[in-house]
Amino acid sequence: MNTALTSAYPAVRPALSSLLRWQEPLATRLRNRHALPGRVANRMLNVELGLYLLSELLPTAPQYTLPDLLNGQGAAYRQRPPWTPRQHRALSQARILLAPYRDREVWYKALDKYATLPGSVRLFTRLGGWNPEAGGYVLRERLALFRGALV
Repeated sequence: MNTALTSAYPAVRPALSSLLRWQEPLATRLRNRHALPGRVANRMLNVELGLYLLSELLPTAPQYTLPDLLNGQGAAYRQRPPWTPRQHRALSQARILLAPYRDREVWYKALDKYATLPGSVRLFTRLGGWNPEAGGYVLRERLALFRGALV
């Protein structure tokens, strides 16, 4: 009886492991293409996922409201339009992937660091809109990655 319970356990772990590595193939390409040090590409994609989530769920909200969205608080969250089931699933998934950004200070520091990256690497401007320096291929590639991560 106990063997049946323990044999099912390893099947769950790979799913969580792959969930937390959603950005790895693109992060490696970005690291090599733009000579980004260490985990900068991973952190950049995490920030961009947060900004993408905001653009999908609260398109008129400023960048600094992501912690409110993840925590289910704040005026922007309370005054949100009705969401589809897909949007609710995206928020649930983002709460797992972007858990550190529930802390307002961590999110603000991440935004500040993101703003220091070269414009050619970033998908978003400092004000939260799409970066005109990003090409069409880059835009499609990252949007597909973000949609896939939040499914």
